[in-house]
Amino acid sequence: MIRKYFLLPVLFLTFTLVTSCGAIIKLKGNKYLTEERGAIPPEFGNANNILLFITHHRSYNRYLKRNVKKKFTGTYEFVSEKEFTTNDKYKDIDTYRFIFDYSYRPVGYNHAKERNYLYSVKRFSILDRKTQKIYKSRITSSFWSKLQKVYLKKLNEKMIQQQTLN
Repeated sequence: MIRKYFLLPVLFLTFTLVTSCGAIIKLKGNKYLTEERGAIPPEFGNANNILLFITHHRSYNRYLKRNVKKKFTGTYEFVSEKEFTTNDKYKDIDTYRFIFDYSYRPVGYNHAKERNYLYSVKRFSILDRKTQKIYKSRITSSFWSKLQKVYLKKLNEKMIQQQTLN
């Protein structure tokens, strides 16, 4: 009987911790993934631009494509790094001005001498090819898909705002 009463609070606590991390990412993302905080280019959202999403490995691409479809209503293309560098159509900086990608950021110090860090997290960014400036997310998370959704939502809001001004 005691075991039954012990299990319920443990399950509740586990559920609360797992779901609250996603909520924290949303709150932090809404605060830090803005033009004012340097995560979104001021000129992003022109109707003539096509946003390029750099693809990587299969599991990342699956989430990327799903998140873009749900959260971004602008014109976009998915392209691998190899295709981007070899296909001449992507040399048009006016059309393909912005690139959405990520880099790895190592975190968690490991005291073993073989490795410096315990794991890496994705840091999303947008490259403005015209100015050669990189607009980086100031936050990272192991819940990278949730962070990516917030970033895409904020980019979509900026795009809509920019298009209503023009």
